[in-house]
Amino acid sequence: MGIDLASTDAPFGFIPYGNVLSANIYAIVTVYGTAVYTGDAAEIGGTAITTKLYGTIQNMQVEETGAAGSMLGAVLALFDSTGMPASYIASSTTGDSTVAGYALVADHPLQKYLVAENGVTSSIVVANIGLNVDGVSTHAGDTNTGRSKMEIDSNTVADTATLAWKLLGVHPDDTISAAGTAGNHCRFIVMPNSAHIAPNVVGA
Repeated sequence: MGIDLASTDAPFGFIPYGNVLSANIYAIVTVYGTAVYTGDAAEIGGTAITTKLYGTIQNMQVEETGAAGSMLGAVLALFDSTGMPASYIASSTTGDSTVAGYALVADHPLQKYLVAENGVTSSIVVANIGLNVDGVSTHAGDTNTGRSKMEIDSNTVADTATLAWKLLGVHPDDTISAAGTAGNHCRFIVMPNSAHIAPNVVGA
C-alpha cells in the first residue's frame, strides 16, 4: 500500500492509469491565449492546421467542461514550434506564427486517467461512482515543472451526458469521503465521457 493522499490538496492534472492505449500529435495555435501544461485535459479544437513539421493535423484546446463529442484525453508531452521538448506552452507564445507548439495527447476513447478531486463545497462519495463529472482549473499550472494542476470538480457529479469525465473508481490507497462534506481530495480513476475519436460521435 502507498500513501493515502485524500487529505492533501496537491492537484497534478490527468495522468494515464495503466498503459497508454494511443497517442497522437495535435497543434496548439499561435498565441492560443491559454497556457498548456502536461496533464491538462484536451479537447478537439475543430480546425485542421497545415504545420511545418507534421503536415495538416488537427488542433487541440485545453478542456474543462465537456461538450458532447469534444474530448480527446490528456496532454502527455509538449513541444515548441521547432519540435523541441517544452515544459509548457505560455498563453502568448507566437511560435512560427502558425502554431505555438505541439501536444502529444493520449486520445484513445477508453483511456483511463488518475486525477484528484477538488473537494470544494462537497466531496465525491461511493454512490457517485459510475456518474459523470467535469474538470476544473482553480489552480494555475506549475511553470517550473510544467505540470498541470487540473482537478475534477466534486460539486458537478451527476448523470448529465455532457459532463467531461466518467467516474470509474477510486485509487486503492485513498479514502473516499463517507459523508460527502467538503475538503476531501481523493484520487479517482476516470475516462472521457464522450470522446471525439469514439464511433458515432458528431465530428468537429
